[in-house]
Amino acid sequence: MRLTPFEKISLIYLVRSFARVISVVLLIFIAMTAIGEGFPNPLELSGRESLLTVAFVAMVAGLIVGWWRELAGGLLILCGFAAFMLVEFVATRDAGMSWVFALFPVAGILYLLFWRLGRLRR
Repeated sequence: MRLTPFEKISLIYLVRSFARVISVVLLIFIAMTAIGEGFPNPLELSGRESLLTVAFVAMVAGLIVGWWRELAGGLLILCGFAAFMLVEFVATRDAGMSWVFALFPVAGILYLLFWRLGRLRR
């Protein structure tokens, strides 16, 4: 089914809007958690916790960068998520996660989809 130019533009901006809404929700959740629980002392983290922190910071950076650079933001989110899951799985043999954490790759995929749809439009 072929889309009209107006439908293509609407789809592109709908994808971007969903990515941004998910990013804002995640950033608010992260801020609330950080305010409520505080930040851990980086000098007291184990090696595994340090790797998880670096991967998590990459995902958070991707949520922010994705507002201006969709490709970079999407890649940061997905690579950070993959690294986080890999470290967690190797350390615990369990990669279980909550539904909130599962929103990270959704935002990353939507940013990449928006970037790709925008390139196809040109």
